[in-house]
This record gives sequence, C-alpha cells and structure tokens, in this order.
Amino acid sequence: MIRISGRKAGLAGVLALLFAVMPVAAVGQAQATPFIVAYGHVFNGDSPRCLDSGTLNGAALFNCSTSVYQQWTYTLNGRIIGNSPTGCLDDGAGLDGSRVFLTTCNGSASQTWYGIAGGGQFVNAASGRCLDADLGTIGGQGTKVQVWSCSGGSNQTWRFEFLSS
Repeated sequence: MIRISGRKAGLAGVLALLFAVMPVAAVGQAQATPFIVAYGHVFNGDSPRCLDSGTLNGAALFNCSTSVYQQWTYTLNGRIIGNSPTGCLDDGAGLDGSRVFLTTCNGSASQTWYGIAGGGQFVNAASGRCLDADLGTIGGQGTKVQVWSCSGGSNQTWRFEFLSS
C-alpha cells in the first residue's frame, strides 16, 4: 500500500473528482450537447397530423404514430432535431414555399428556429420566415412542410408534445 500525505491525497482527490464530474465539451457547435426545451411529437395547429421526417422530399405531416420519424427535440440553442435521419431541421432555400428537411447539424442560422412560446410559431433565423404547413395540401397525408412569410395563421402554429421542466 502506498501512503500519501493527507494534504496531497486531499488535493489529488478533489482534482480527480472535479475532472470526473466536469462535462467534456465537444469541439464545434454542431457537436455540443444542447439543453432540451421540448421533445416528442410536433403537432400543427391546422391539422390533426404530426411533423414527420420520413420522406426524401423533406418534412411532411402524416398521421401521428410511434415512428422514429415523428420524434423531435427542440433545444435551447434553437435547433429542431429529428431522429431519422438524425439531423437538424433546415429551411432549405429560405424562400416562400421552400421545403424544410433534415440535414447534418452544422450550427448555421438556417437550422435555427425561434419562437416556441408566444403564439407557437417557429421563425427561422436565416430567412425570417415561419415554419408552415402548406394550405394547398393540409387536408391529407403528406402535407408539405415549408417556410413561408409569417402570417399568424393556424397552419403556422406548432406545439411539442412535451415541455422539459
């Protein structure tokens, strides 16, 4: 058994404990673990369907299910993260009618959405446009989800299933 003086052992113990419980920061914003604000299904105010990432053309509204395509997380840094494929919701070209889609999180403004409180609208930081369910297809499966100039319409209101406490 190796004996270390009480003072040295105390300092070594404190340092070991400090490094054991200190979170390790990832390099770059895209890899940092953000704080979760809300999670689960995302419901649209003008449709009984849920936000779904499972199409090659971009996000859409489909009947709510337990599918991994409908599990989302909203983070403190404004990211809406989907699980399949894992990535951030991006506003695409940022023009009225541009489809939103999941892509690798890179920390860009096109992947930053503000406004979960106060009206339920998500405004994109890059384009200034709102997350929108297309009124032309809102009545059926596969409703196009896009960005559009903010109007305050119910097709631009969104609600997460769960809020973090």
